[in-house]
Amino acid sequence: MTAPIPSPQYDVIIIGAGPAGCACALALRDAGLRIAVIDKHNFPRDKVCGDAIPGRAIKYLREIDAQFAGRLSAFTEKLSTRRTVCYYNNKMLDFSWSLEAYTATREHFDNFLFSGIKGLPGIDTLEGVVVQDIERTSGGYTVITKGGSRRYTCTMLIGADGINGVTARKLASREIDRKHHVAGVRAYYSGVAGMEDTCTEVYFDRKYLPGYFWVFPVKGGMVNAGMGILSDDVVKRKINVKEAFYDFISRSDVLKEKFRNAQPLGTLQGCGLPMGSRWVAMSGDHFLLAGDAASLIDPVSGDGIGNAVLSGKLAAEQVIRCFAAGDFSAAFVKRYEQELYEKAGADMRKKTMVLKTLARMPFLFNTVFTIGKNRIVKKFMK
Repeated sequence: MTAPIPSPQYDVIIIGAGPAGCACALALRDAGLRIAVIDKHNFPRDKVCGDAIPGRAIKYLREIDAQFAGRLSAFTEKLSTRRTVCYYNNKMLDFSWSLEAYTATREHFDNFLFSGIKGLPGIDTLEGVVVQDIERTSGGYTVITKGGSRRYTCTMLIGADGINGVTARKLASREIDRKHHVAGVRAYYSGVAGMEDTCTEVYFDRKYLPGYFWVFPVKGGMVNAGMGILSDDVVKRKINVKEAFYDFISRSDVLKEKFRNAQPLGTLQGCGLPMGSRWVAMSGDHFLLAGDAASLIDPVSGDGIGNAVLSGKLAAEQVIRCFAAGDFSAAFVKRYEQELYEKAGADMRKKTMVLKTLARMPFLFNTVFTIGKNRIVKKFMK
């Protein structure tokens, strides 16, 4: 009779090796804990996204890792972002960025982050491992892989495996709410006219508000072009998002000219974006959720990476407090949610209220773009 495979025991298991999971692991590297980072993919891997790496993400990563600046300098697959131009109804707003920001394909950027944790003492990285189920134990959780072939146990579980991952569903009974979810598509193009490597572009159209279209330059003369529409609108108005992508281009004189001689590099790819326009449960006995698993995408900018890195950092700080106090209860870990709300949630709530008003009264978009040079308006848009 074959002996059962023993379950490796970890202090912390992080499911998901995107920006939230990697940030959490980096922030825990000197905590003296045994950590496993599990991801269903083998890196490098693609992720459908706008490929904008915001200044907030870089700022938090620098705070987490003293060596990050040097590694980022050596990361050659990035373009610096210094400006963003927004268009609506023949009006334009031009934003200059003070924080260090970039564009880079998620295939390259996420692999860059993941490479930074591989081989670190005390951290096991498990690629190509699909988590099928999670079971509660007296001292934490057991993570069960596809087919039940392997089991890993831990005291503290960090769910960073995205909106469709197992952790949000199993630990927080999360279901997609179309009023707080965006259906997006993205494709890469070459030959898009009039692009500047240091400038990202965002377009609004009354027909698709509060959705928008983006055109972001990435290395190699390519652009990442995409569109996001509130999922509730997609269902109610029976919108085909892929058809809407091409319709958006045809309705804009600026985009039509830019894409006149552009060549697609592959097909449109779809994605779901969990917006931070509602505050969801993201902690409990022996677990925390971070990144997209905690629905933290900014409802105005569409940025998910900045809040993902922030949540990974704050999750790590909470984990350290838990082990220091020997307390992993839901009441004790609630501090993580409170800190995250103070640093990101309150701002997203304000943005959501304004965005809902603009969506109900689209003529206000004209007002925003008319007074958009105002410092307060620009701060809100960022």
